Amino acid sequence: MSVSRRSIIAASGGVLAAPFVLSAARAQAWPSRPLRLVIPFPPGGAQDNVGRLAAAKLQERLGQQVIADNRPGASGALAADIVKNAPADGYTVLLGNISSHAVNPHTLKITYDPFTDFTPVAMVGSQPNLLCANPSFPHDTIAKLVAAAKAEPGKIHYGASGTSTSPSLSMALFKLRAGIDLTLAAYRGAAPASTDAMAGHIPLVIANYDSLRALAQQGKLKPIAVTGAKRSPTLADVPTFAESGYPEIVVDAWAMLFVPTGTPADIVARMHGAMNAALDDKDLVERFETMGVVATKMKAEELTPYVRAEHKRWGEVIRAAGIKAD
Repeated sequence: MSVSRRSIIAASGGVLAAPFVLSAARAQAWPSRPLRLVIPFPPGGAQDNVGRLAAAKLQERLGQQVIADNRPGASGALAADIVKNAPADGYTVLLGNISSHAVNPHTLKITYDPFTDFTPVAMVGSQPNLLCANPSFPHDTIAKLVAAAKAEPGKIHYGASGTSTSPSLSMALFKLRAGIDLTLAAYRGAAPASTDAMAGHIPLVIANYDSLRALAQQGKLKPIAVTGAKRSPTLADVPTFAESGYPEIVVDAWAMLFVPTGTPADIVARMHGAMNAALDDKDLVERFETMGVVATKMKAEELTPYVRAEHKRWGEVIRAAGIKAD
């Protein structure tokens, strides 16, 4: 029996097309069960709030439950390990951040590689850090604080969560650029640090914006400066560090979705599209704004360069400041 050349080509075309058909079918079938968003922070904190809002929006867009799973520990390394070792099927997602991907590689003996073990999916949002003082502290501007610190090196203490978190790194960079010596009092979180600042046990505290915003609005703490590129609308009278004479002190506590390397590209693309579409939702943008968080959309090709730039930047600061692991 003879087979025509046209038949062979048609048959070959069908075979070649099969992977693409399967890929499209897989993307349509996913997700068929709940997803898990692993959050490297305890419930109730600023980054946890961002993660839970992102989970709710992904759930709306994907039509499957997205479960927030808080796994704090080792500055995000514990959560990163969990996701790294999960099946690469799109059902386990990491809320990665400045600690897990830009800081830990320079300060901890981690068991994951921030670039080869993960695929970035979508940026979620970023928020600045807020520096506040006890209301009775007299050096309540950046200029006054710098002058006081130069007059009495090491005498002024500030509270921050850990030694290598976004808030503590913001102050490390500030001290380097201002040429001053302030003493870090490292806490296990923003809540105990702010409590001690309100009680007057320490004069200053710095934390993610949403952790201190309400206390500043209530007058329990006096805001001095934010690390954002521009002022936050909910505390519009508070200047940025850049406005106060330190343009390099622009620091954002960012949150980005990551999945294990090997997750099918079509699933990554669908999740990316769902998160980016959610960032256009007016209600999410407004909720973020009240928290001082900027809904931040990025193209897929922009994600890895952004993380690499953050990794490089904070590595340089950590080495210059001699920062060690918590």
